[in-house]
Amino acid sequence: MKTKNILLGIFSLMTFATYAQTEKNEKVETKTAVTELKVEMENLDELKNFDWNMVKEMFQENDAEQEITLAFAYVNKSEIDKSKVRVDNFEMKLTGKTANLDKLTARLKKSFDKLDEINGRNIKN
Repeated sequence: MKTKNILLGIFSLMTFATYAQTEKNEKVETKTAVTELKVEMENLDELKNFDWNMVKEMFQENDAEQEITLAFAYVNKSEIDKSKVRVDNFEMKLTGKTANLDKLTARLKKSFDKLDEINGRNIKN
């Protein structure tokens, strides 16, 4: 009976030692994603030179299904006669998936063109 317990103890010890020696090689991949871009400007003319390709490059590493937000804020600090029509402070924010980035930027460009018409300028990209 003692030999049986000793053998059982040895087999248990060997099994535990073998299990402890097997190393699990699980790779844990960590991904980062750009989820928001916010741009603040004080001059509508800055839109003429805005680099829309930079926006595309910022989000290029994201998964297609990643939710992203594009936000543009305009702060009008000019001291223009208040009786004239002018574009005042605003913020535009669009949210969608990275796969729809081209549609989101096209929508923003179109909105900026309309704002520019209101403001009496003609900004085109």
